[in-house]
Amino acid sequence: MRIPQQHERDHDFGAMTPMIDIVFLLLIFFVVTASGGVREELLPTELSAAGAVESDITPVEPQELTVDIWLKLMFEAEGKKTRVDMNGTVYEDLERLKEQLRALADLGPENPVILDIAGDVPLGDVVDVYDTCQAAGFESVSFAADAPKSD
Repeated sequence: MRIPQQHERDHDFGAMTPMIDIVFLLLIFFVVTASGGVREELLPTELSAAGAVESDITPVEPQELTVDIWLKLMFEAEGKKTRVDMNGTVYEDLERLKEQLRALADLGPENPVILDIAGDVPLGDVVDVYDTCQAAGFESVSFAADAPKSD
C-alpha cells in the first residue's frame, strides 16, 4: 500500500481574500455613516401667544416683621426695687423679664432692643438687663437718650 504524499502549498491566499473583502466593506461602511451625521444645533423658534396666559400682577415683597422692644427701667423708692416696662407690660421680677427676653430673642433676634433708663436706677440692674439682652442673642441693643437742649 502506498501512502499518499502530502502536498504542501507555499501560499494559500484563497482563505484570506474573503476576510480582507469583509474588512474593507466594514471600513467603507463606517466611514460613510460617520461623515453623514447631523450636527446638533439650537433651533431658534418663535412661540405663538395662543394658549398663553398673561398677567399684570406684580409680586408682593415680603415685609420684615421687626418690632422695637422698649425696656423702660424705673426705680421704686418705697419698694427699693427696679421695675421694667416692656412695651406696655410691667415686670417687677427681673427673672420673669429675662425669661421673656430669651423667648423674644428665639423668635426674632433681629428685633432691636432699646433701653430707656431712669436716672435713679441702680447701675447693677442696668448691666444685668443689658447682659441678658446680649446673652439672649439680640443683634441690636441700644440706649435711649434725650435730645440735647439747644440754647
